[in-house]
Amino acid sequence: MFLSVACLSLALSACQSTDLAQGVTAPALPKAYDGAPYRAAPARANTMAWWDGFHDRTLSSLVSRAESMNLTVAMAHQSLTAARALANSATAGYQLDTSVSGMANAATGSRIKDDFTRRPVQLNLDASWEIPLFGQDKQAQKMSDLSVAMATEDVAAAKVAVTAEIASNYVHLRALQKRRLDTAELVGLLENNAKIAGVKEQAGLATAVENEPMRAGLDTAKSTLLLLDSEIANTRQQIATLLGTATPDPALMRYEPQPVAAAGMAEGRPADLLRARPDVLRAEYAVGQAAAQVGLAKADLYPKLRLNGTIGIGTPVSNSILGAFAGPSIQLPIFDYGRRKDAVAAREAEFQQSVLVYRQTVLTAYEEASRALHELNAARARTALLRSRLQRMSKLKSSTEILVREGLAEKSKSIAGSIDLLDLRSSLTESIEAEARATIAFYKATRGMQPAVSGDDAKRPAKLEGRK
Repeated sequence: MFLSVACLSLALSACQSTDLAQGVTAPALPKAYDGAPYRAAPARANTMAWWDGFHDRTLSSLVSRAESMNLTVAMAHQSLTAARALANSATAGYQLDTSVSGMANAATGSRIKDDFTRRPVQLNLDASWEIPLFGQDKQAQKMSDLSVAMATEDVAAAKVAVTAEIASNYVHLRALQKRRLDTAELVGLLENNAKIAGVKEQAGLATAVENEPMRAGLDTAKSTLLLLDSEIANTRQQIATLLGTATPDPALMRYEPQPVAAAGMAEGRPADLLRARPDVLRAEYAVGQAAAQVGLAKADLYPKLRLNGTIGIGTPVSNSILGAFAGPSIQLPIFDYGRRKDAVAAREAEFQQSVLVYRQTVLTAYEEASRALHELNAARARTALLRSRLQRMSKLKSSTEILVREGLAEKSKSIAGSIDLLDLRSSLTESIEAEARATIAFYKATRGMQPAVSGDDAKRPAKLEGRK
C-alpha cells in the first residue's frame, strides 16, 4: 500500500511547476538626477551619517536618541518581531501532525470488539500529513520570509522618516530662534524711531498722521514676536513627540546658530541609490509575495494527498489490546474547480498590480530626489545672492553711521539702514533654512546614503530570485 502511495506521489509531483515565482524589472532611469549640478563634487568614501554633515552636536544627539526612543520605530520593531515569529512556523501545515485522543462509551454488559476502532474504551495516537506535491510548503515559506523582509524595510523606513522629520524640525527651530533675535532687535530700532518721531511731533515738525505708519510697524513687529514665541514652543514640542516624550529637551531652549547644509553632493547613479530606499525594497518584496500567492492558487487546482494513521489501545478485546490503521486520502477539485480558476486569475491580477506599484514607487522616488535637487540648487543660488547683498548693505550702513557721527546725516537714516539690514538678514535666514531642508529632503529621497545598519536590522534578505 505504501509503495503505491509513493508511486502516486511521484506521478503527481511530476506535474508541478518548478518555479512559480516571476521576475520584475524597474523602469529605466537617467544616469543623473534631473536638477543635478553640471559638475557634482567627487564622491568620497565616508561612513559618516548624513546628518553629521551639519556639524551640529545637538542634531546628532537628537537623531541618535530618536532611533531608540521614537514610538513609531518601536511599533515597527514589534511588527518585525511578530513577522519573524510567524515565519518560524510557516510550513507547519505541511508537516506531520500528531494528536492524542481518548474515548469511553457507557453501555450495559461487557462487549468485546476485535475491531479496535469500535471498542468502548480507547486511547489513540492519531497522525496525518498533507504531502506538498506542488511546492506549497516552499511558497508558504517564501511568503513568510518576504513578510519578514517587508517588516524589516518598514523599520528602516520609519527610521529614515523620523530622522528626516527631526532634522527638518530642528533646522526650522534654529531658524525661528534666529528670526526672533532679529525681530527683537527690530523692535528696539522701531522704538527708537518712534521716540524720534514723537519728539518731531511735539516740536511741530511732523504730524500724528505722518507718524502712524511707523507706530503700526512697531505694533506689527511686537505681534510677530508673539507669533514666533508660539511657533518656537510648538516646534520644540514636535521634536519632543518624535523622541517619545512630552517634555522638550532643555538644549532646545538655548539659542544656537543655524545648521548650514554641506556644500558638496556625492555622485551616484539614481538607480543605485533609489534601489536602497525602504519603500522601493518593500514594493519589490511585495511582488515576490504576490508571485508566491499565484503559486499557491495554482497548486489548489491539483489534487491534494494526505496520509492518515492511528495507533490505539482499546478494551475489552479478545486478543491484543493494540491496533493500528493507516491509509491515504485524495481530495479532488471537481465541483469547485471553476472557483479555484477564478482565484488563480485574481491572484495573477494582484501580481500584475504589485508590479505596477513597484514601478510607480521607483518613479516617485526619482521624482522626489529630482525635486529636492531643484529646490536645493535654487536655495543655494538665492543664499549666495543674499550673502553678497548683505555684505554691500553692511558697508553702506557703516558709511551712514560715519556721516551720523560727523553730524552730516540724521540718526533716523542710520536707524532706517539698520532696519533694512535686519529685513535682509531675515530673508537670508529663510534661505539658509530652505537650503538645509532641501538637503534633508534629498538625503531622505535617496535613503540618506547612510551606513548600513547593524544588529538584527542588518539581516536583510537577498534579492528576489528570477528578477531581471
